[in-house]
Amino acid sequence: MSFWAPFPEIQQDLDRVRSVIDSEISTPGGIVSQGLGDLARRDAKLLRPGFTVLAARIRNGGNPASEGIVHLAAAIEMLHMASLIHDDIVDNAATRRGQEALHVTHGSRLAVLLGDFLFARSFTLVAEHARSSNARVLSPSVARLVSAAIAEVNDQGQLDLSPRRYLHRIVGKTAILFALSFHVGAVESTPTGEDDRVVQTLRRIGYNLGVGFQIVDDLLDISGDPAKTGKPRGTDLRSGIITLPLIVALQQDPKNELSGMVREIRRGRGHVDRLLEQVTRRLEQSGALSATAAVAERYTHRANRELMRLPLGRDREILGSVAVRLLQRSA
Repeated sequence: MSFWAPFPEIQQDLDRVRSVIDSEISTPGGIVSQGLGDLARRDAKLLRPGFTVLAARIRNGGNPASEGIVHLAAAIEMLHMASLIHDDIVDNAATRRGQEALHVTHGSRLAVLLGDFLFARSFTLVAEHARSSNARVLSPSVARLVSAAIAEVNDQGQLDLSPRRYLHRIVGKTAILFALSFHVGAVESTPTGEDDRVVQTLRRIGYNLGVGFQIVDDLLDISGDPAKTGKPRGTDLRSGIITLPLIVALQQDPKNELSGMVREIRRGRGHVDRLLEQVTRRLEQSGALSATAAVAERYTHRANRELMRLPLGRDREILGSVAVRLLQRSA
């Protein structure tokens, strides 16, 4: 079932967004359209375009999204898809959304081109449908997205990362695009294009939801059910990506026993699956998983506090429900 199925008014707008994406990725034809269509048909939550639509509806009194908003929501989702393709290549990830990653099925060379095509079409849609002020906001957001990916590569295997460093990285990796989604939907639905109090509130909601979402994602990578998450447990750890649960636990590892296991997993030596089970047990026993979950909950509460500043209405209720679902999700 679609993530947005409980909210048919949002789902209807997102069906229009999907149509735009399908039209865009069918343009080149051949193996390019085949590969992109394969990714687009997988079970995506469409969170970012959903937030763009919700922000627009909050500003326009609950009316369906305009054609401009629909195209901009599609542009943001295509930007996200492009980043996923490139991330999978860099991380050498075998799966994406429960199926083989595109670089596995089509090769890294073509996968890079697929991501580049999506980036290009995303910028074209923004140029055609956004105010110039929003177009200017997009460039630094993409730059921050790339910088976060570079930081993640630079941080691989480093066991002395601070929670601050981790949070800075996931702001660029996830929260920036969440905040941009809300910002674009709100500003484009304001007649004057003014960056007023409601726009700022929605942007802060996006930021906090984005941080909380990524923390939950990192928790699920360690303790989630692979049948639900669609990827093997410990994918980040196998790639040398150190996330908040491990950072918390490593700060309580005076004998460096946990550090040793993490290094062995990174090297791919020994019984990696058995070592991952041991690491997961240590994270549970040390309280690192519960402590990390508390951080995600704190950011969600911040988003909910901001939510109370928005005008009353059905769309505000939907946004509140979505915030809870993202915190409590299992995939």
